[in-house]
Amino acid sequence: MLDQSDLKVCYLNARSLHKHIEDVRKDINYSSMDIVIFTETRFNSSDTDNIYTIDGYRLFRNDVSQGTGPGRPYGGTAVYSRVPLKEGYPYTHNVNEIEFTIIKTESNPHLSIIGVYRSPSIAISRLLSSLRSVLDEDSSAQNIIIGDFNVNWMVESDRQSLYNLMVVQNHYRQLITGFTTDNRTLIDHLYTNLIEEEIEAGILETYFSDHKAIWASVRT
Repeated sequence: MLDQSDLKVCYLNARSLHKHIEDVRKDINYSSMDIVIFTETRFNSSDTDNIYTIDGYRLFRNDVSQGTGPGRPYGGTAVYSRVPLKEGYPYTHNVNEIEFTIIKTESNPHLSIIGVYRSPSIAISRLLSSLRSVLDEDSSAQNIIIGDFNVNWMVESDRQSLYNLMVVQNHYRQLITGFTTDNRTLIDHLYTNLIEEEIEAGILETYFSDHKAIWASVRT
């Protein structure tokens, strides 16, 4: 049973949040969370924040440019928070065309929650170097790194380089163990260096995306 005082964090690749904001507003899975991170928002820079408000939450946008072509960009991250955040957070730390959004709360300022989105078109080597740069900033930090890595954790050959970096070299645990997409892949991951007693995690069904949501509850 989750404690009401726990910090509850959720992540979903929304597959076009601009189309599904009303679905999110009506879904108790998201309104029960303290922090919700969405990727593949596909927000345009011309979209105003009031289009995407959720009652009781503050919105932070890590939009990406749409390049030179018409239509909406394919990426973008949005963070919704109903708890006070540390001053200066969230902030964007996009590296190698991989989206990183860094979040800290006032109540637990020593814990970083890092939302990640890597497009499958971006080489895994660029993901690894980007993660190294984030991890090397403070090797003693407490972190939750959560997002869509587009690496199938179920396939050992696919995950090997990421496993070596996160688990072998940096001693993180990857807490998501079931399929996270309708294609029966596990590409949405949650890495943490918190001890087992401090965090639990799981998967939530989602009817408007082909990804499932993943969540963490942190003892505070």
